[in-house]
Amino acid sequence: MRVKIGTSTDFPESTLVSVTGDGINILAVRINGSVYAVHALCPHLNLSLRNGTLEGHVITCPWHGSKFDIRTGKNLDWVQGIGGFKMPGWSRALIALGKEPTPLTTYPVSEENGQVFVELPKRPG
Repeated sequence: MRVKIGTSTDFPESTLVSVTGDGINILAVRINGSVYAVHALCPHLNLSLRNGTLEGHVITCPWHGSKFDIRTGKNLDWVQGIGGFKMPGWSRALIALGKEPTPLTTYPVSEENGQVFVELPKRPG
């Protein structure tokens, strides 16, 4: 399902923008002129990534320090700490609560005539 999430000017370069499309929380960002969109919840415990930090194309979860490539959703580093406090390497498995590294859900983005759209999965039912 194609959903409008804003205008081109709503997505300045290297700035995380929180939007909602069809009831789904989305984080979008323009990197090198292209807009990328991901599900706004970290796949570790479904906590918001809205206050995460963005360095280049890498977003870091503000809760557990997991790092993801916002362009592809690829998990780059899984569960670094709790609440922004870095934990020793031996404790990472404990903090991960047995969950395997999981990528972010990404959404295809198109930009046409100054409008930005995402392609969202069809909802069941």
